Amino acid sequence: MRRLQQRAPGRRLIRGKAAFLKKTALAAAFLAVPAGILSGCGTKEAETFSVTNFVMDTVLQETVYGSEDVTEDIRALLSDLETEELSWREEESEVAQINARCGAGERVPMSDDFYDWTAVSLDLAQKSGGAFDPTIGDMTRLWNIEGENPTVPPQADIDEALSHVGYENIQIEEAGKTIAMGAGCTLDLGAVGKGIACDVAREYLKEQDGVQGAVIAVGGSILTYGSKPDGTAFRVAVQNPDEENGSYMGVIDLTGTACVSTSGDYEKYFVQDGKRYHHILDPATGYPSESGLSSVTVVCPDAGEWKEYAGLLSDGLCTACFVLGEEKGMELLEQYGMEGVFIDKDHQVTVTEGLRDSFSLLSEDYVIKESE
Repeated sequence: MRRLQQRAPGRRLIRGKAAFLKKTALAAAFLAVPAGILSGCGTKEAETFSVTNFVMDTVLQETVYGSEDVTEDIRALLSDLETEELSWREEESEVAQINARCGAGERVPMSDDFYDWTAVSLDLAQKSGGAFDPTIGDMTRLWNIEGENPTVPPQADIDEALSHVGYENIQIEEAGKTIAMGAGCTLDLGAVGKGIACDVAREYLKEQDGVQGAVIAVGGSILTYGSKPDGTAFRVAVQNPDEENGSYMGVIDLTGTACVSTSGDYEKYFVQDGKRYHHILDPATGYPSESGLSSVTVVCPDAGEWKEYAGLLSDGLCTACFVLGEEKGMELLEQYGMEGVFIDKDHQVTVTEGLRDSFSLLSEDYVIKESE
C-alpha cells in the first residue's frame, strides 16, 4: 500500500458548549470498555487537568499533564469531527454527503483526511478478508442493538442488507481523491470512529507546547500521549468480560504514545428467547460473531509505517481480530506489527510477544496461555 499523505496540522474547532446526553446506562457501559485509566498523581513540574464529557455518542475522559488546560479544545475538536465528517446522522457531514451522492451514481471527491481514513480502512478490510468491513453500517442499524427495544431482524431483511455489504463495492482513486460505490452500498467509518478521534487528538497534542502528557479515552479507544510528570507508566486496565460493574481482569503498562482499543461481547447486547446477541457482527453472516472470544484488546504504538493511523487501526483491528478468532487474529496483528490481548470463553488469555512484559493479570479466574 502506498505511503499515505500526512494530515495537515490543525483542524477547525467548534465553539459551542455540548451538554451531556442523558444516557447514564449507556455511558456506564462504554466506561467499562478496556478502560479505566489507572493514573498516578502529577508532580510540581506540571498541573493535572481532568474532565469527563460526552461526545461521539460515548464518554470522553481526558487527563492532561502540563501548564495549559486543553481539555475543552479536545472535546470541541472531537465534536467537530463527528458532526462535520463521521456521523451518518448529520445530513451535511462528509460521510452522509458521500453516501447520498454515490447512491445517485456520482464519483465523489473527498477531503485529504477522509480519503486517508477510507484507504486505511479498505486496506484493513482486504488484509482481514472482510472480517472488518466499512460497508456494514446498514446491517448494524438493522440490528439496532443500542436501541430501546432491539430484536433479531427477519432473515429476509438480513439477507437484503448482506447483499449490499462488501468492501469490494468501494472504489477509490488517489488522483483527485475520489470515491465511487456499487448500488446500495454505503460507507460507514463508525467502527473506527473512536480510534480516528484518538489520532486527531494526538496530532492536536503534538502542537501544544504546554502539554507534557495526556490520556484521552473515547469510549473503548484510548490514547496515551507523552509522559506522566512522575515518570511512571500509563496503566490501561482490561475489563473482565464476566463482570458488568467495571472490574478488571488485567492491566497493561505503557510508556510513551500509543493507542489502545478493545472489542468485547459484553459491551452491548440483548437477550431474546434465552439467547444472547452482542453487537460485534460478522460481515459474512450478518449475525453476531461466534469466534470463541470474549474480548480482544489491541495496542498500536506511535511508531512505524502506520503510526499516523494507530488509533484507527487499533479500533478496526480489535473488531477484525474478534471476528477472525485467536489464531487468524494473531496473524493479522503480525501483518501490521501490532500487539494484542485475546480472552476466550474458557478464561484463557493469549498475550502477543511484545506485550508479555507489560501485561499483568489481576484476576485469579483467568490463566495466561503458554506460548507454543
